[in-house]
Amino acid sequence: MAVDLSRTWVIENEWYWRITEGAQTLTVEAALRDFVQPLLKALKQGEARAADGGFELALGEYATTIALTQTATDRIALNHLVGDLNRALSLAKIVQAFALVVPRRYELRGAVLDESELAALAGKPELLMPSSRPSWKQMPAQTP
Repeated sequence: MAVDLSRTWVIENEWYWRITEGAQTLTVEAALRDFVQPLLKALKQGEARAADGGFELALGEYATTIALTQTATDRIALNHLVGDLNRALSLAKIVQAFALVVPRRYELRGAVLDESELAALAGKPELLMPSSRPSWKQMPAQTP
């Protein structure tokens, strides 16, 4: 299954390099600006506002506080963020998931996928996060 680009949004190219090079730059402001707000725009609902060490996410009648992983590389921190956002979507009974995809070399995009689309991409190189790839589990949890 190829990623339908019309249902994705471009994420600043710099994030691709930060993720692959093990940078540790994710801030609350960057998470909201580059990942959360575009997701909410794609969903056409919800709001998020910064809170101590993370943000509060309101989707329908559900509100969730999401804390950012502060001591890990961007790869790990963003994987946690994607997982936390997907748990919040599930609690709000939204039957779609947020994913980071790489449809073309060096191009990072956000996507809202249904369960079958996410399952079809599992283990494929186009799906960056959430990842089930064995190599993901071998990434160091912190930079030395």
